[in-house]
Amino acid sequence: MSDKNKEIHDEIPEILSPTDDYIFKLLFGDENGIERLTSLLQSVLLKLSHDEYSEITIVDPHLLREYKGDKLGILDVKVKTKTGKIIDIEIQVNPIKHIGKRLSFYKSKLIVEQIGSSEQYDVIQRVICICITNYKLFDRVKDYVNGFRFYNKPNDIYFDEIPEEIYVIELPKVPALNDGLAGWGWLQFLLSREEKEFEMIAEQNPEIRKAVNVLYELSSDKEVRAVHEMREKAWRDRVSQFAEHYQDGVAEGMERGLERGLERGLERGREEGLEKGREETALRALAEGVPLELIQKITGFDIEKIKALQK
Repeated sequence: MSDKNKEIHDEIPEILSPTDDYIFKLLFGDENGIERLTSLLQSVLLKLSHDEYSEITIVDPHLLREYKGDKLGILDVKVKTKTGKIIDIEIQVNPIKHIGKRLSFYKSKLIVEQIGSSEQYDVIQRVICICITNYKLFDRVKDYVNGFRFYNKPNDIYFDEIPEEIYVIELPKVPALNDGLAGWGWLQFLLSREEKEFEMIAEQNPEIRKAVNVLYELSSDKEVRAVHEMREKAWRDRVSQFAEHYQDGVAEGMERGLERGLERGLERGREEGLEKGREETALRALAEGVPLELIQKITGFDIEKIKALQK
């Protein structure tokens, strides 16, 4: 680490996580981050030629609103390659319900946006969605980078004319030791949290070294930290709202029991309200990507019960 970078780093209260969608966008989602983004993409999309990355263009990313009045939204990074292929990258830290449907919706939207009312279908370019998750999606599969296309298994043929692909990268499956996969270094960068981890991986790749230095600078930037903390506060406010919904469900159930006027009805109403409130709270939290462990603390459900609600 250079003296300048070390001086900046010494003033950082903590290194911000590169898997935070806001920080990820600052690292890779503007013109200054094109070289870093290109290095990351080349390492995970090995089927694309190097020439595709010779003219990478950052497309204005949009803030996706999951619900009306949502204060957060999901920040994605969208780029165009030399031949017009569209690549959309999203970080998903916590499990959410219907992730497959959500990715399909994003992908379809990116296809529809390409064609006007008077244009022919040949203007449509391939869309590649990359979803990086900080949780496991496919427990039975060891590979941590998995691509999906339209495929007919009995005849072993791909429908190449359908211009869409989805790649899912599961960070928890990435091994601690280099397994030879081209993208291992970048994925370890995303997994790192401590200075020694960042420094160790930075020594192996000059582009990752640059990314680490930029991350140090972002982490010491007061304005960046202020926005980061504002988003964290908004997240905590949501968790508090989930807890309130839980209490409301309990109260509603007790009210139903009282209306029956019977002791048995009161007990059943209390139980129904408690269960309903817990389930509604868990479902809302899952939809927002709240960590399973936090949902467990709020509702009292075990992890398997919470996972079952996702189905």
